[in-house]
Amino acid sequence: MNQGVFITGATRGIGRALVVELCNKGYQVFATGRDETLLQQLMEETGCFGQSGDLSNADVVIELFQNAKQNLGRIDVLINNAGINTRKCALAETSLEEFEQQYAINLRAPYLLCREAMQEMLPRQSGYIINVISTVAKRSNETMGIYTAMKQGFAGLNNVLMKEAQPNGIKVTAVYPGGTNTNFREQARPQYMSPESVATMISQLLSNPKDVIVHELTFRPPVEIE
Repeated sequence: MNQGVFITGATRGIGRALVVELCNKGYQVFATGRDETLLQQLMEETGCFGQSGDLSNADVVIELFQNAKQNLGRIDVLINNAGINTRKCALAETSLEEFEQQYAINLRAPYLLCREAMQEMLPRQSGYIINVISTVAKRSNETMGIYTAMKQGFAGLNNVLMKEAQPNGIKVTAVYPGGTNTNFREQARPQYMSPESVATMISQLLSNPKDVIVHELTFRPPVEIE
C-alpha cells in the first residue's frame, strides 16, 4: 500500500478509529490531536507517526503538515477530521472568543491544510483530500449557530476546492456523517453510529476505482431521518 495519509483530530472518536483501520490496511499514517498522552498510546498501538498540536494556532497547522510530509515522504491523502463545538446555546449567549476558536479549528485549519496539500499534489497531478464536515452543514439547528456557520463555510470551501482539484487529477470528497456516538457529545448515544462504522465508510473511499470520484458522501444512523 505505502500511501501516506495525514489525519487530524486523530486521538479520539472517528479520527482514532480511522487511524486504526488505515494502519491495519497497510497505509502509512501521520496522526495529530491535542492530547499528547492519547496520541502516544495510539502510536504505540498502531505504529503510526504522529505529533500533538493545537490547530487553533495557524503556525502549528503549517508545522504539522510539514512534519507529516517529512515522516511520510509525501502526503497522498489528507483527511481533515478535527472539529470543535464548544457548547449548545442561543446565538445571543455566545461570545466572540467562542466564535474565533471555532473559526480557527473548524474552518481556518482545514483551509490551511487544503492549501498546503494542493501545493504538494498539483505538481504530481495526483492525491486525495477528504473533508469530514457533518450533516450539521445541511441544517439550521437552533443553539448551534457558530458551529453551523463554520461547517457550512467548510462545505463551501470544499466545493470550490473540488472544482479546482478535479481537472488536475486530485480527488476531493466532502463527508457528511450523521449522529455518531463519540465523546464529542456530553452524553452517550448508543443509538447513533459507532466511530468504527464511520471510519469504515470513510476508508472505503480510498478503495474506489481510479475512474470514480465521490463528490459527496452523506450517511446517518437508522434513528435519524432528514
